[in-house]
Amino acid sequence: MAISTPQTTNSAKNSPAAQKPAAKIVSFSPKVTLSIVLVLLTIFFASFQPDFLTVENFVNILRLQTVPLILAVGMTMVVLTGGADLSIGSSLALSGILAGTMYLAGVPAVAVIAITLVAGMVLGLLNGMLVGVLGMSFFVVTLGTLSGYRSLALVASEGKSIQTGDAPLFLQIGDGSLGPVPIPVLIAAIVVALGYFVLAHTSWGRKIYAVGSSREAARLAGIRVQRVLLSVYVTSGLLAALASIIQMGRLTSASPVVGTGIELQVIAAVLLGGTIMSGGSGGLGGTVMAVLMMGVLQNGLTLSGVPDFWQGAITGTILIVAVYMDHVQRRRRGLGAV
Repeated sequence: MAISTPQTTNSAKNSPAAQKPAAKIVSFSPKVTLSIVLVLLTIFFASFQPDFLTVENFVNILRLQTVPLILAVGMTMVVLTGGADLSIGSSLALSGILAGTMYLAGVPAVAVIAITLVAGMVLGLLNGMLVGVLGMSFFVVTLGTLSGYRSLALVASEGKSIQTGDAPLFLQIGDGSLGPVPIPVLIAAIVVALGYFVLAHTSWGRKIYAVGSSREAARLAGIRVQRVLLSVYVTSGLLAALASIIQMGRLTSASPVVGTGIELQVIAAVLLGGTIMSGGSGGLGGTVMAVLMMGVLQNGLTLSGVPDFWQGAITGTILIVAVYMDHVQRRRRGLGAV
């Protein structure tokens, strides 16, 4: 006959089974959380700014977010492998300077676009070789190329913007429309759709998740980890070059300082969308929602007349709060699973 003692009784009370919450904890995925925040921001800004809830303004938001969104697709893939590409802003600038220089030299616009895309892949390849093949830290490598690529852009342009003027093809890509749909928005939508398909329905996408979950386990499963790491950095460089062409078409110029700091905005959107920095978990759905939310926030603050230096502080504060909310939700889900 078993006799209960105070010690055994207390142990039973303190056991994980006894500590389970009586009621089910309500938790939301990052995408649901971002959707709620997006709706609340829309209601808030619409109540103060009549021009906010207009078709023209929403189209403008989408136009302005095409470059961050395209960059975020590549960044999501990199972060899913447990890394990050801090050089995308500098790659954006250097690719644009290369494109502008070639155009002024008389190279046909189609050839300019093709060569620029290849050049972007080469910039990403360098990162991938150092990180994937040589095994160097992604932080050290991409921080170094952030500085190096930016310096090359400044040297190649002598620190000046390159005016491309009214180049028809660039103008169409950067600021044209196909019916009611802006062409840059259409390009961004295609990039997102392709990225989603790759991650969700291809062996390459499954390998990206596997490498991010555990490189050693992926290696033992026969996955060529080096090739996967190489491929995601090349993709990031390619998309940075594509974004540079859109940016150049919209601004009618290529600047060596364009994209400064955009890597932080893009990484914040990826993390805010639920892709974890250690890799192996997340996806493009949350990233897209986060980019749109940040676009709505920036647009609403601009329409409200908030100075630029305050916009950065407000945006940063909201991002920290949103990330903290997601952190709390993750902890609650973990406790609920005990």
